[in-house]
Amino acid sequence: MPATYDSLRALSRQTMKKLLDVQEWRKFLAFASRSFKLPFPAQVLAYAQRPDAAALMKSSDWEAVYGRPVKKGCHGVPVPEGRGKKLVYYYDIADTRETDESRPVPLWHVRPENQKGIGKALESYLGKLEDASGFAETLLAAARKTVACTLDDRLDDLAAHSPGSLLEELDSDNLLAAYRTMIENSVGYMLLSRCGLDPSPHFIDEDFYGLLDFNTPSTLTILGSAVTETAAMCLSVIAKAVRRMQAAPAEAERAPAVPKPALLQPVPEKRYTLQGGWELAVVGSDAESILYSFIDLPEQEPVPVSRKDFDQWLAAGFIQPAPAAIPA
Repeated sequence: MPATYDSLRALSRQTMKKLLDVQEWRKFLAFASRSFKLPFPAQVLAYAQRPDAAALMKSSDWEAVYGRPVKKGCHGVPVPEGRGKKLVYYYDIADTRETDESRPVPLWHVRPENQKGIGKALESYLGKLEDASGFAETLLAAARKTVACTLDDRLDDLAAHSPGSLLEELDSDNLLAAYRTMIENSVGYMLLSRCGLDPSPHFIDEDFYGLLDFNTPSTLTILGSAVTETAAMCLSVIAKAVRRMQAAPAEAERAPAVPKPALLQPVPEKRYTLQGGWELAVVGSDAESILYSFIDLPEQEPVPVSRKDFDQWLAAGFIQPAPAAIPA
């Protein structure tokens, strides 16, 4: 039976009740870490209907951005849009098909060699982290610091909606503590899960028992929105770093005749901007090759690429010359 606005509202309420179970919440956090660009209410419905989805987008976005039309017979995940009763449909990558016009979909997975670069990218974004002794510790420290920067954004809203929930019994200090603990633990769990680490050594069920106090749709929505939006800030930085680091070797592999970096002649540095705001600098070249490095990842070795591929990046708009600096 086709989904309706009313049936989706009922499904949302039913799923929200299930999410008050700690084990179910942890499963949802792992799912949300893969769909962090969706708002929390859409994530809830997507989790209820397609918990195994790898990447969800509207059909128009799949076709416009990646040249992948939706397969016939795929119905997608219906979600109400805005405050009206209009439904939009999200499709997983498995619902789409490749064509001659298709472009690579940048699904990313963290490899061990990416961990140091991710840590540098997070510190570039957040400033020095209090504990960067290991990769998991870096991610958890990033979660705490991001939460500290955004904690007050929804606190007044939460206090206003706490009547009728178990939060109503808490004074302002305990309300803040309960809210902070749940966001920090949930964001940390999402970062670990999305980066391929097992969260179990770092979290036990008791770390999420405060969830039970958010036992009304409005308080759980405020919590869930704060968690997923805060996690998205870190995950966006991580995604850009991983794609950048993993794209460079892939491009190099497609150009078998590229000389080693040591053979390229130094040139005056020229900077380019990548989609997403990252910068690279051309630091060497010869007749057939370009040597570049990422400005935001100074510890990474310069990467060689053929001039042909580099010119194709420019023509496709993947990179653009950076604006000239304005003299002081």
